[in-house]
Amino acid sequence: MKEALAKAIMSLLYKKRELLQEFLLNLPVERLSEPFYFQSLQRYYGREMGEGLFKVFLSFRGFMRREELKEFKKWALEKERLFSVEGKRGLNIDPGYVEESHLILASSKRRGGRFYLGEGIYAEIEYLYVYGAFRPLYWTYGDYRDIRVREFFERVREDFLKDLKLAREGKELVVYRFTKYELYQSIEPWRPVGEEEVKS
Repeated sequence: MKEALAKAIMSLLYKKRELLQEFLLNLPVERLSEPFYFQSLQRYYGREMGEGLFKVFLSFRGFMRREELKEFKKWALEKERLFSVEGKRGLNIDPGYVEESHLILASSKRRGGRFYLGEGIYAEIEYLYVYGAFRPLYWTYGDYRDIRVREFFERVREDFLKDLKLAREGKELVVYRFTKYELYQSIEPWRPVGEEEVKS
């Protein structure tokens, strides 16, 4: 089970603070970063979303299953649609996950460093954990190269490892699942990798 689990994360690009707060209202947020202003994002996204864009990064409590990354992205795309006005997004939502060795993001855009998950969704490694820290790769986004962002996600990684330890010690797993329209949680017992289920 360990290999199947990760910590759900998102980045949120926004202009209106009240729209961000409305979106976050019912989410199981564990960590939320300070707002960042990245000049590099203003021209590309500003054409659609307006000037003066800020970005926050967050993580969820508990776990998600790594194989649900595609569903997580479909959920995020639906949320972008719901928070759009006249076809223009009020939020840009990039979902992904953190685990022991990587930070992975999902995207609906194809480019060289991404691998296909199906239904128009791709995945890309943004960080590798090497020599005691998350390290960016050749294609890693500029905002994810910022040391403040990397340190934020290193703390998220620590949360993930702490939760895994508690689960091994008998604490029930809180696992968040996704459909296109819903985010819901299930409570599951820890089952070590390789332990087969008893069939009646």
